[in-house]
Amino acid sequence: QQAASDVLVAVGQRFINKVMEEALTKFQPGILPHYFILQTFANLSVSNVFGMVPFLNSILGTMLPMLGMAKQDHMKAVFCY
Repeated sequence: QQAASDVLVAVGQRFINKVMEEALTKFQPGILPHYFILQTFANLSVSNVFGMVPFLNSILGTMLPMLGMAKQDHMKAVFCY
């Protein structure tokens, strides 16, 4: 899963729209996402800052109501990252 996340980040440096289009399908409101979806978003934000700006409203709007659902420590940590 880490390797797949790293591949998405590498591809997202050049093709951010395609990567985000697919990643956002796994990021649905009311359903706690997989750890590596959030990790991929975080790493994409670091590697392609300007490319992620158009997606911030969508990501944060979906993420903020989910914060209370994160009960496990590793999920809390990845939400912070």
